[in-house]
Amino acid sequence: MAPEPPKFDGLFTAYGQRAFLTSSIELWYRKCIRDNPFTLDCLVIKISWYKKQNGVEHEFLRFDILSPDRVHTSIVIAERDATRPTDTIAPLDTVGAVTPPDAVTPSFSPQDVAGDSTRGAHDLISYATLDSSASAELERKCKKAARICTLTFPEGVGPSANQLATLLYVTSKHEPKYTITNTQCYWFVDTVFEALKSLFAGAQQDIPNHRGGTWNRVRIPTKGSVDEVCGKYRAARTALAEEAEQKHRAEQQQEEERQREREQRQAAEEVAKREREKRQAAEEQCQAAEEQRQAAEEQRQAAEEQRQAAEEQRQAAEEQRQAAEERAREMEEEREKERQAAEEEIAQLRRELEASRAGATAQQV
Repeated sequence: MAPEPPKFDGLFTAYGQRAFLTSSIELWYRKCIRDNPFTLDCLVIKISWYKKQNGVEHEFLRFDILSPDRVHTSIVIAERDATRPTDTIAPLDTVGAVTPPDAVTPSFSPQDVAGDSTRGAHDLISYATLDSSASAELERKCKKAARICTLTFPEGVGPSANQLATLLYVTSKHEPKYTITNTQCYWFVDTVFEALKSLFAGAQQDIPNHRGGTWNRVRIPTKGSVDEVCGKYRAARTALAEEAEQKHRAEQQQEEERQREREQRQAAEEVAKREREKRQAAEEQCQAAEEQRQAAEEQRQAAEEQRQAAEEQRQAAEEQRQAAEERAREMEEEREKERQAAEEEIAQLRRELEASRAGATAQQV
């Protein structure tokens, strides 16, 4: 299964989309192609000049354009129609799925031709991805008309979609009015076709003498505008190149400014990082000093606890000593009392003995 077509407006439609897309050339150029860099890589490989077989034999151009990856092809149809004074065709704000009638070139009365009626030109673009549902209607439009001429570009010779869009835009703006005698669909197709041959040498045209620009095989006058359109195209491309260069320089300046800002921000971040590292180192030193202080305090507390324990032990020993001394004193007092009692008892016994002796002596006498 083929990959999905590129997803950008103006050239390709999704495979599942049913209707092709159409827009005014000006809107298509300004909104979709002009500032889209991808369109610079989409190359025109073939231009087909078609002529309807009925009515005023309306003519239009078909462009086959390759995608950047060379996998998909876009069908782009460019044509000029006239809007009637009573028409109410509103300008398109956005590119949308609008299917114009199969033949919108009005028929003109003899009075119109005689008076060279001037009306507003309605220059349209229709596009779709080749071989998609949306391209079927564009293919039918081409099959119902006669292909009277083909311009083929070898690889590397043809215009990009961006260059083609510029040419279609300046051609449309060069003659914004539709006149039946010189700036009608025949003029538009012929001017674009010949301008492409002039601007991009190397294209191969299959039928040099075709019947484009005729009605009932009668040549219809057209205004000779190829040289003027080519000049305006070159001026437009030069202006676009200058604008792109200015934009590039502005973007480069912005990028340089962003780079300077990034470098300044990086430098500020480096300074802030160093400050954070210094602050973190100071905090770590403070934390280490605090830990050392806490360790010293713990050691002091441990020494104090040891001193208190030793003091308590000393006090306990002192108390034990005092208790021992108290017991010894009490024992000494007890012994003293016992001694005194013994001495008193001995003295009593002596007194009694002396008294006994004295009584015995007295009896003997």
